[in-house]
Amino acid sequence: MNPGAPRPRIEGSSTSAALALAAAIMLVPANLLPVLTTESAGGSRSDTIFSGTVELWRQGLGAIAVIVFAASIVIPILKLAGLGWLLASTRSAEPGDARRLTRVYATIDFIGRWSMLDVFLAAFLAGLVQFGRSSSVVPRAGIVAFAAAVVLTVLATQAFDPKVLWRNPRPPQP
Repeated sequence: MNPGAPRPRIEGSSTSAALALAAAIMLVPANLLPVLTTESAGGSRSDTIFSGTVELWRQGLGAIAVIVFAASIVIPILKLAGLGWLLASTRSAEPGDARRLTRVYATIDFIGRWSMLDVFLAAFLAGLVQFGRSSSVVPRAGIVAFAAAVVLTVLATQAFDPKVLWRNPRPPQP
């Protein structure tokens, strides 16, 4: 797809809401199920997103732990909260809120482009470590659920039409 070309939209706030709800549901197994299993001569270890973050912190890789925590836990939750705010605002937007809400939409849309980076990193790591003789990294169900949540969030963002924020100002109260 040409990066400068307009992206196709699925119209409808109800479609966006349904996709966002599905993404929120998928975040539950994404955070509860193991995303990777590391196998080495010392044994095997399965990690969820959170336990992997804690392990990175314990190993003295605080900066990477913070990045993984932010990118894999905080940002997906904030994106869904932002989408929820946008969807709720289509019914009760204040006349002056359209500009701010459009910025929220643009931010969520921009972040969505980078959301699959975590999944790519897990796949890359699994492929890279498979070449080693004494260790391996195996992707688990949690990464599939996380990828599904990311894709559903991106689709929910694309389904939301920010023009509705400008069309539905609430009438002034007497």
